Amino acid sequence: MFMGQYEHTIDTKGRTIIPAKYREELGESFVVTRGLDGCLYLYPAPDWQEFVDKLKNLPSNLKNRQIQRQFLSKAMEVSLDKQGRILIPAMLREIAGLEKDITFVGMMNHVEIWDKARLEQEDVAENAELLETAMDELDISL
Repeated sequence: MFMGQYEHTIDTKGRTIIPAKYREELGESFVVTRGLDGCLYLYPAPDWQEFVDKLKNLPSNLKNRQIQRQFLSKAMEVSLDKQGRILIPAMLREIAGLEKDITFVGMMNHVEIWDKARLEQEDVAENAELLETAMDELDISL
């Protein structure tokens, strides 16, 4: 399971080091794609296949085709180099606004990659009262 948060940088060519805590579970090659809320998602191959299978089994309608298009058309397989880095394609860097400082966030079955400043804005926008209300609605208690 992916959890935790790690800060790294991305170079001008689009290369970044994958946090050591995530490398084993991601494997030598894995998928990077557009995420939600302005980030990218990294999926290990088995979890990506499970996600694709769910997309494949959706009924064919406009909304479902749009969902399939958004995730599948932006998906790229990436591989770790000898230094534990990947090259994030320019199109995906642009989508997520990745320039220099980035943050990796473990999200159970996948990893999010955020522009550090964008993630900080998201964190500031979080409201503890709204979070508590949402948890109550989902019947989640800590």
